[in-house]
Amino acid sequence: MQPDVMSLLLEAGMLLLVGMSVVFLFLTLLIGAVNFIAWVCAKFPETEITPAAQPSRRPPSAANQSGISAPVVAAITAAVDQYRRQH
Repeated sequence: MQPDVMSLLLEAGMLLLVGMSVVFLFLTLLIGAVNFIAWVCAKFPETEITPAAQPSRRPPSAANQSGISAPVVAAITAAVDQYRRQH
């Protein structure tokens, strides 16, 4: 019984070493890849993207494209504004 337990412990130790080595190599490659990408981004910067101009808020028209009347749109807009202020 004793040699059987010893061989199982040796196999478990080998599995532990192999598993930890694989994880260590994977994390090392991952850190290297992230550093390489950071280096490439620093070496070749893209032009800065400016955000698009915000569309001006205009009052809802009397008959919009969806066919909803202006008072309904006004009520929905007021409800959304009130909700945003409270939350």
